Amino acid sequence: MNKVLFIFVFSSFTLTACSKPENNTAVQAPVQQTAQTASESTKIRSTPAAGEHAETSLYWAGEYKGVLPCADCEGIKMELELKSDKTYELKEEYLGKGSGKEFKSEGAFSFDASNSSIITLDKAAENRKFFISENFAEARDLQTGKAIDSQLNYKLMKDTH
Repeated sequence: MNKVLFIFVFSSFTLTACSKPENNTAVQAPVQQTAQTASESTKIRSTPAAGEHAETSLYWAGEYKGVLPCADCEGIKMELELKSDKTYELKEEYLGKGSGKEFKSEGAFSFDASNSSIITLDKAAENRKFFISENFAEARDLQTGKAIDSQLNYKLMKDTH
């Protein structure tokens, strides 16, 4: 975000310093377009750029919701709330057979040292791993943290209220 702001300010300064047009609206139009483009690119970016860390570059706190695949039921309705103090609340409800039972886990999570886009929930949630993006959380392999090799959807979408 700081890089985008710096580029915007530097570009604005350069454009105004290079020429003195008689009509100020001609200079303002490109600047406004640049500002719009910068804010749009921030919304679209879902993973941190090279060298950035999800922990510090993304707004990861919030509620993530979705239905994950289940081997012996219609799906698992899941809500994962990540709090800014690095605690979580996980709610799961098995759909179809045995529905109506909700399981709840609470505890702390940590960002992976080797891949800062991966979090690991504590023992209360069976050390589950999730890839965290600005707009979604994706369940990952418990051992490796790698994406699950499947055509099924393991993403929880961020609730934007």
